[in-house]
Amino acid sequence: MSQTFLERKIARCFDLLDRNSDGDLSRDDCVALARAAADASGFAAESADARRVHDAYIRLWEVLLAPMDSDGNGRISRDEYVTAVTGLSADPDGYADSLGVAVDAFVEAGDADRDGRLSQPEFWALYRATFPSLGREEIVDAFRHLDRNGDGHLTRQELSQSIREYLLSEDVNAPGNWFLGRVDI
Repeated sequence: MSQTFLERKIARCFDLLDRNSDGDLSRDDCVALARAAADASGFAAESADARRVHDAYIRLWEVLLAPMDSDGNGRISRDEYVTAVTGLSADPDGYADSLGVAVDAFVEAGDADRDGRLSQPEFWALYRATFPSLGREEIVDAFRHLDRNGDGHLTRQELSQSIREYLLSEDVNAPGNWFLGRVDI
């Protein structure tokens, strides 16, 4: 059976989050993503900044991802992830707080100058480190689409709207579809 556009986006997200490519998401994937993101932002391994990034990704695991583990084995299969995220579209407002955790993780991880937003260089560094399979053009195009007001920075609001569109919307023209690079229609 062919996947819908939304299911393809969700599956792509799973693949990019599966840091060790073992076919499951786990707390270890979040720790590895946090480490890569902190390194990309130039945070020393034991610094308060690196700890903030680590804590943000652990919150991402605990609040957003771990509840998707329907069989309780401590790991999230691709099917569990796609089913859980696809189900969110039925009540997107009820999931707003959890999506906020994802926004917080991205900002904590990428905001090297601590101004509360991501500049294009910060976004580039974060994405190259955490999603190494994305090419330069994809990352540049993603930033351009997500920066809705064209000011050269991504605010929490822009990121929140983009994540929401990426994970919940079937609208093929939504700028948030570029959150993790190009997705074919």
